[in-house]
Amino acid sequence: MTNSVTSVWRWTQQHPLIIILVTAGVCLFGWLLWQGPWVLDQPHLDDTKPGPASVVSGFRTAVVASGAGVVAGVGLAYTHLTLKDTRANNERQAELTREGQITDRYTNAVKHLASEELIEQLGGIYALGRIMRDSEKDHTMVVEVIAAFIRKHAPASSPVDESAPQAPGDSEFEPDERVQVALTVLARRPPGREEPFKTDLSRIDLRGANLGGANLAGVNLIESQLQSAYLSGANLKGALLYGTRLEDADLDEAKLQKTQGLTVEQVVLARVTSKTKLPADLAADPRVVERIAAGER
Repeated sequence: MTNSVTSVWRWTQQHPLIIILVTAGVCLFGWLLWQGPWVLDQPHLDDTKPGPASVVSGFRTAVVASGAGVVAGVGLAYTHLTLKDTRANNERQAELTREGQITDRYTNAVKHLASEELIEQLGGIYALGRIMRDSEKDHTMVVEVIAAFIRKHAPASSPVDESAPQAPGDSEFEPDERVQVALTVLARRPPGREEPFKTDLSRIDLRGANLGGANLAGVNLIESQLQSAYLSGANLKGALLYGTRLEDADLDEAKLQKTQGLTVEQVVLARVTSKTKLPADLAADPRVVERIAAGER
């Protein structure tokens, strides 16, 4: 009962004009019942013929009928507005419930990431991936958490000697299982969502990682080690590749347009093909053209 009264009071505060119009209508209705016959039907009442009472009665009956119709209309309008408010409240409550559930899922997922058990860590990574897909609002936060997890567990602490670049086919490296899973989940993030930052995967060791078809558009890969990584079909548009090691990385059909920091020296040490989408200036360089031709003989 208290909730109903509160709802009515809130509704009256939100619709003052309707309250004024209803009050005016009630006053007009009472005045018509009282004075209407004498004001609007005065000629009939002054007639010497009998039956003025019938005129008054009929007029008042018409007014009552009209009033009943107006009341019914107002009731329907009020019901419609009340239902609309109820639906809005239900939707808000459902959204709050959904956000609460996502918060609980996120908290549990992060707890699993902090576990020492591999299985729990993998479960936490996949749980974060599911949250990322389900909640666009939490997309940025989840991407940052997964990227931080990768940076923590795959730091490029022992950079490859620049004076002795890795020979093609010589890599026996592959990333830790949890790092590979985190990369896979991150690389499958929903496309088309606005990301106000470049995902930070800089200065990490991704040698031998499987990133085929990965969505790495705009990712910061500065000084990261991607030797012998499988990047066939990967989307690296707009990625930061300053000092990134790409020796023997498979770049077949990879999209490298608008990348920043990519040099001819990096490209000729990777495995590129005529299907690799390179920036125009690099694709036209004679050394790159020769490297593609040599790789396709």
